[in-house]
Amino acid sequence: MSIKEKTPKEVKFRHGILALGALAVVMFGCVVGLGSEPQIPLVVGCAIAGGIAMYLGRTWEDVLDAILKGINDAMEAVLILMCIGMLVGVWIQSGTVPTMIYYGLMVVSPELFLPIAFLVTTAVGIVLGSWGAAGTIGIAFLGIAAALNIPLGMAAGAVVAGSYVSEIISPLVDGPNLAAAIADCGVFALCKRFLVLCLITCLGCAGIYLAIGMNLDVAGSVDVSSQVGSLLTALDANYSIGPITLIPLAVMILCIVLKVPAIPSFLAAIVVGMVEACLLQGSALSTVVEVANLGVVSNTGFAQLDALLSNGGIQEMMSTISIVVLVMAYGGIMQHTHLMDALVDPIVSRLRRMGQLIGATVFSGALFNVLLPDQYPAITLSTQMYSKEFRRRGVKNDVWANIVNSSAGITSVLVPWNTCAVYMVTVLGVECLTYMPYAFFCYLYPLVVVAIGVLFGKRIGWVPRSEPAELDDTSQVTSSDRETAVQKA
Repeated sequence: MSIKEKTPKEVKFRHGILALGALAVVMFGCVVGLGSEPQIPLVVGCAIAGGIAMYLGRTWEDVLDAILKGINDAMEAVLILMCIGMLVGVWIQSGTVPTMIYYGLMVVSPELFLPIAFLVTTAVGIVLGSWGAAGTIGIAFLGIAAALNIPLGMAAGAVVAGSYVSEIISPLVDGPNLAAAIADCGVFALCKRFLVLCLITCLGCAGIYLAIGMNLDVAGSVDVSSQVGSLLTALDANYSIGPITLIPLAVMILCIVLKVPAIPSFLAAIVVGMVEACLLQGSALSTVVEVANLGVVSNTGFAQLDALLSNGGIQEMMSTISIVVLVMAYGGIMQHTHLMDALVDPIVSRLRRMGQLIGATVFSGALFNVLLPDQYPAITLSTQMYSKEFRRRGVKNDVWANIVNSSAGITSVLVPWNTCAVYMVTVLGVECLTYMPYAFFCYLYPLVVVAIGVLFGKRIGWVPRSEPAELDDTSQVTSSDRETAVQKA
C-alpha cells in the first residue's frame, strides 16, 4: 500500500497575519522588553513561520528550500557589506575620512551651527553610515552645541536627520544595499534614482535649520573656535590632510558615473585607499591589511578624535550581516510558502490607484518600524510585500524600492523603542521625543515622496503613463500564478 503525499492546504489571510503577528510580538517583547539584539527573535520568528507552513502541508525540505532561496537573495548585499567594512577602515587609515571631517568642521560658525551640523553629518554619513556618523561627528557637534547653549534637542535632531540621509542616497550603507538586493536592482541605480528629490529635501531642511538658527541666542561661555580648533589641530597632527587624500572618494564617484558594478567599484576605491595609506600616511602594508579586516582603533590620545576614527573593518559588519541573513531567511519562508501572498493579496486588491499603493507602501514601512522595532525587518518585509504589485503595474524596480526605503529606511529613528532610536539616544544622550520634532528629513522626505508620486509620478517616469485597467476579481493573481512565479524565482 503506497503512502500518499500530503496535499498542502490553502494558505489564507489568517495564516499570513499569524506568522507576521507572532514575529512582531516576539521582536517587540525581546528588543523592547528584554533589551536584546534582534537576531534571536528573528530565529524564533523563522521557527514560527516555518511551523505554520508545515502545519499547512509543506515539508521540512520545502521550508529549508524557502530559507535558502531567501538567504541567496541577500548574498550580493552581504558581499557588499563586507566591502563597505573594508572601505571604511581603509579610508580612515588613508586620511580620506579625516579630511572630509576636517573640511566640514572648518566652516562651523555659531549662527550657522544647525544647518552645518546637518550637512556635515550628511557628508560623513555617506561614508560611515547613519550610526557611524551619529556616533562620531554627531557626538562632536553635541559637545559644541552644549558650549554654545544651543538646545540639545535641536542639535540632536539635525545630527539624526543628517545621519539618515545616507540611508537613502549612499551605496556604502547597508539599508540601501538590502533594499537593492531584494528588489533585484543595482545599489548605484537605487541611490541615483531619487537623488535629486533627496537633495532638494535636504536643501529645504537646511533652510529650516538656518531659519531656526538665525533666531537663536547662541551666546555661550566657551567660544566655538576653541571646541572646533582643538579637533582640527588633532586631525592635522595625526594625518596628512589635503585634497589628494580625497582621491579614493573621487574614484568611487567616477565608478558610479561610469556605471561600474558595485563590488568592483568598492574594490577599486579600497585599493586606491590602501596605496594612499602607505604612501601619504606612512602606514605599513600589514597594518592596512589588518585595518581592512578588523577596522581602525585610533590611539591618538585625543578622546574626541579617537571616538571619531575608531571604525570600519569586515568584522565590524558581521553583526549587521547576521541580521540580514536571518531576516532574509524569514522573508524567504513567508514568500516561497505563499504566506506573504495570502497576507498581501487582500490588501493590494483594494489599492486600485497608484497613489493608494504608494501611500500604503510608505505607511507600511513606518508601521513595521513600530511593530518590528528594527530597520532591517521593516525594509525587507515592505519590499517583499509590494514587489509583485509594483511589478505587475510596470513600475521599475529601482523606483518602487526607493518608495519602500523612503519610509522603512528612515522612520525607524523616530520610534522610541526601535533599535535605531535606542542607539541614537545612547550615543547622543538626548531622548527620542526631544530630538524627534527637529529630525525634519526623517518625516518630511516620506511625505515628499508620496506627494510627488501621487501628483507627478507619471510625468517624471516613476510610474507608467497608462495604469492597468481597474482591478476586478478576474484581474487578481491566482494561486497558479503564484506557483509559476515561485518556480521562476
